[in-house]
Amino acid sequence: MIGIDIVDLEDPSFKERNARSLDLIKSKEDVLIEHKYLFWILWSAKEAVFKCRREPLNFAPTKIPIAIKEDENGITFSSNELSGKVILTDQYMIAICGNMDEFDFHTFEKNNNNWSEGIRFMIIEFFRDHGQDYHIGSDDLNLPTIEPLNEIISISHHGRFGAVAYPKKLL
Repeated sequence: MIGIDIVDLEDPSFKERNARSLDLIKSKEDVLIEHKYLFWILWSAKEAVFKCRREPLNFAPTKIPIAIKEDENGITFSSNELSGKVILTDQYMIAICGNMDEFDFHTFEKNNNNWSEGIRFMIIEFFRDHGQDYHIGSDDLNLPTIEPLNEIISISHHGRFGAVAYPKKLL
């Protein structure tokens, strides 16, 4: 399984959050670090874990315990048996959860106003550019898959950016 979340750090609605905001998404088991974007790191990690689990439930960040660690290799996180990493650029942040030996990801920049459909089109074009004729379907829980192979993928978009996490074997 794989989960991904992306945050556009330059989105006009993006803002730094305070400790009170953090309390709205924290669980008592969370292990946190000091960071300028702590709220968004925690939010993205929890969302990536939620997507990785592929549960048909509503996203409830306080029910997802996260332990965040930062060292010379960057920011990583874990939640029970799952683990992931956070990638920070000048423009966006990505949290990706799952077995990175089996999965990869790709980011996109928005090119039309219907982002939900646009990201799907861009994913299809990404695979076509790599010689693959796939389309996006959904599983029994209405979560995204690559068809006709019925392979699990994870999709995220925020502001100007989108991302897809997919099994490496698809390319």
